[in-house]
Amino acid sequence: MRDRTAVLLGLTAGAIVGGVAGWLYLTEDGRRLRERLEPQIDQIAERAGALRASALRAQRAAAESWRSVQEVAVRPPAR
Repeated sequence: MRDRTAVLLGLTAGAIVGGVAGWLYLTEDGRRLRERLEPQIDQIAERAGALRASALRAQRAAAESWRSVQEVAVRPPAR
């Protein structure tokens, strides 16, 4: 992407985000929308945290399993 295009896209995205943020925080309709969305956003954040914790547990279990497989593969055969 050319520099000029990237700058224009950045400016446009910034203007849109700024406009939405201003509407959400500076208007009565925006305040009402925020009040309706906040509980749902909190619930999504809780679920994301639980999913992250599950993924970390799975990652640890996979790493432990891989170490076990490597140990078995390296051991000399029993006689």
